[in-house]
Amino acid sequence: AAGAGATQMETYVSKKNHLKIGPWKNKKQEIVLFDLQHVNTALEEHNARMVDGIIGADVLKKAKAIIDYPGKKLYLKIKS
Repeated sequence: AAGAGATQMETYVSKKNHLKIGPWKNKKQEIVLFDLQHVNTALEEHNARMVDGIIGADVLKKAKAIIDYPGKKLYLKIKS
C-alpha cells in the first residue's frame, strides 16, 4: 500500500466493522489498517496535532460528506 507520504507499507484489512461518527453509522465497513507513525513524526516536527486515522474517500462519498474547512467541521448525511 502507499499513501500519506510512504510506500511499501504493510497493511491489513478488517471486514464487517461498524463505523460511527457522531450520529452517522455504517455497518459492514471494510477498514484498511496501517501504521501512521511516519505521518505523526512529520506532524510532530511541525508542532501540529497528531492523527489517529484517515477517513477514506469511500466513506466520505457514501456519507455524502461536506467538509467545512474554515469552520473545521465535517457533515455526514444521515439516512432517513
